[in-house]
Amino acid sequence: LYCAYPTVYLDESRIESYPEDHIGTPERSPWDVIGRRIAEIAGGGRIGVEFSASNFSYADHQALVRVLGDRPLVDGSRVVTKARTRKSAAELSYMRQAGKIVDRALMNGIDRIAEGVRQCDVAAQITHDLIAGTPECGGGPHRPVTMPTGPGVAQAPHLKWTDAPYRVGDQTDFETGAFVHRYCCALSRTAIVGPPSARLLHVHNAVMDGFHGGFDAVRPGATCGDVHRAFMKAFGPHGVRKESRIGYSIGLDWPDLCFSMQDDDETILETDFTFHLIIGIWEREDAYVFSETLRVGETGAESLSSMPRELFIR
Repeated sequence: LYCAYPTVYLDESRIESYPEDHIGTPERSPWDVIGRRIAEIAGGGRIGVEFSASNFSYADHQALVRVLGDRPLVDGSRVVTKARTRKSAAELSYMRQAGKIVDRALMNGIDRIAEGVRQCDVAAQITHDLIAGTPECGGGPHRPVTMPTGPGVAQAPHLKWTDAPYRVGDQTDFETGAFVHRYCCALSRTAIVGPPSARLLHVHNAVMDGFHGGFDAVRPGATCGDVHRAFMKAFGPHGVRKESRIGYSIGLDWPDLCFSMQDDDETILETDFTFHLIIGIWEREDAYVFSETLRVGETGAESLSSMPRELFIR
């Protein structure tokens, strides 16, 4: 229980707990205790539950229902999400600090790449810098670096590193993020050892045209669908296949599940919304990734990254 005290700004009277013996046993659940407390304070009001929560299992739900009896539960999945969609000045400050950290970490990692250097050593460089941060600000706990590398592997998103050495022709699709006070700024770039093929250069140009098309469409009042359609208008003529979305909201999580950059999401963008605009090509025949974390500014998009927008050749 004590671990909660130094990490929150709440009065001790507002901190609840459940016994250790309610964890890891089929006989009891923390939700037995949580449910009883909810029943005490809810009165006759409605009780909302995040039905879409990734860490709220069916067994957890059953335990809660068992305690609450016939009290109706409504889906509260969007309640907290809506509250965190628009970022405050303090939140944006953390994300900008994280942006400087991830710029430095990814650039230093890419600069380590050379024929014979192990993938794990590149990952270690990035990991070190994500934590060491900048002279002004250190980095917080982060997710492992995504960096699928090599023929037949770079096409697969979310794979990590191996201890294999880089060879000429190896391509890495980097996706990583820095955290400051748990606020995330994500960033992606593609790197290759040796000269790129004509096809890779074509895909790079398609991605950059699409990225700039989507970037230029970002403004208050535009919808997520507007941004996606602007991306496709610039990207589509290149003939490169891409059917996945091009981004999602980001902030106090990665992603923070507020909205998605796809054709049928008509969420209206507002000033100080933040999202990860990621152009990932993960197909059997093509591989490429490029992304930046953006803020919706008063008149257009603001990138939280200053890393060069290029295909890195090492």
